[in-house]
Amino acid sequence: MEEAKVVESKDGTISVASAFAGHQEAVQDRDHKFLSKAVEEAYRGVDCGDGGPFGAVVVRNDEVVVSCHNMVLKHTDPTAHAEVTAIREACKKLGKIELSDCEIYASCEPCPMCFGAVYLFGIKRLVYGDKAEAAIAIGFDDFIADVF
Repeated sequence: MEEAKVVESKDGTISVASAFAGHQEAVQDRDHKFLSKAVEEAYRGVDCGDGGPFGAVVVRNDEVVVSCHNMVLKHTDPTAHAEVTAIREACKKLGKIELSDCEIYASCEPCPMCFGAVYLFGIKRLVYGDKAEAAIAIGFDDFIADVF
């Protein structure tokens, strides 16, 4: 996938990417609403001690399917990142494992594992808040791109 297009907004920067190679889109007005829900979910997860400060929302037809946060500590599961948890729950709720009619909103740029899940389950659009550097700055260094 090409570098996501970063679009400046009055609330900060958000990035929009697609799971499909070469496909980039501009930020839409509704993106702010769903991205805000992902950020709220991140705060909720920290407040209850479930895991790191990350949230994700899966949307289909402009409706929230699920809203989840990082559950790594709660489940003692290093794969229970917000995006993976949201994808798991969306699949259960929708009764399918292919989510090409869905979008995902994440509070932060997904790590390689989470981006892989977004791609493998065919999610048509990814919108994320902060860049990976923000997570690294507070001690979350799951971004292994330099290893490759």
